[in-house]
Amino acid sequence: MASFHVIAGASETLEHTRIRKIGVSDLFDALRRGVDDFMVKPSHIVFLCLIYPLVGVVLAAWTSGANALPLLFPLVSGFALLGPFAAIGLYEISRRREAGLDASWSHAFEVKNSPALPSIAAVGIMLFAIFIAWLLTAQAF
Repeated sequence: MASFHVIAGASETLEHTRIRKIGVSDLFDALRRGVDDFMVKPSHIVFLCLIYPLVGVVLAAWTSGANALPLLFPLVSGFALLGPFAAIGLYEISRRREAGLDASWSHAFEVKNSPALPSIAAVGIMLFAIFIAWLLTAQAF
């Protein structure tokens, strides 16, 4: 039976990924590197990190009416579900900095040139579908 990937199709060859184990020290290393990224380019990270919380505040203000207030928790928690997809600009800046490339804010969305874009889009669509299902379920109750 041929190997098939939902995005790549049957004509692409799939490689099996080696799974590495991580420990607590790896988590602290990731946090340290994140702080290093922030210290080197604080303006870019703050710019990207302000948009996400502002949308959260807009969602909270939007639901402050009596009819939508029961949707506040599902909106906020579902909005957090979309966080990894919303942070792709931050990931790209960190990747470029680690590779020794220019890490200016204009490069934050160069992920659109990545060969992984179809997979990233598939995960984003899946997360958005879960978010919508989450809201519809919350609204039904």
